[in-house]
Amino acid sequence: MKIIIAIMALTIPLLTQGDEAKVGYLGVSTQNLSEAMKIAVDVELGLLVAKVYEGSPAEISGISVGDIITKIDGQEINDHKTLKAIVRANPNKAVELSLHRKGKMITKTVTLGAKEKSRIAIDIDIPEIPDLKVILGTKELQENIAEIRAEIDELREELERIKMQLK
Repeated sequence: MKIIIAIMALTIPLLTQGDEAKVGYLGVSTQNLSEAMKIAVDVELGLLVAKVYEGSPAEISGISVGDIITKIDGQEINDHKTLKAIVRANPNKAVELSLHRKGKMITKTVTLGAKEKSRIAIDIDIPEIPDLKVILGTKELQENIAEIRAEIDELREELERIKMQLK
């Protein structure tokens, strides 16, 4: 019974952490810059715009494939995660993008779009076995440790599969 309680303690947050809020949308696919690319185009940071989606805020504002996004609202962009976080947090807001285009720095004002968040955000920490001792009690845990570890590993794998499906 205590195993079932522990498993429920791990999975219930998945059901309660769904978020239907709107998120910002720029409408580009980006790639990280390799060190060689940074040297070739003489930039220290940024993301290469690999695709601009038709009808997106990026297309409307004149962002082009080959542009390198270096800043958004003055914040340096070193990776996709940073850009995504800023864009998602600012639906329907105007932001200023600093771009490197064909050897020149330009600035574009982009009014981000908004879209319904179409997936459940899964951001939970699954406790390791020592943390479960508090929940289950030391004696029961030691008797069932192999079974519990296997169940937790299966849950982790299932969470990863769910995350991949939701992307």
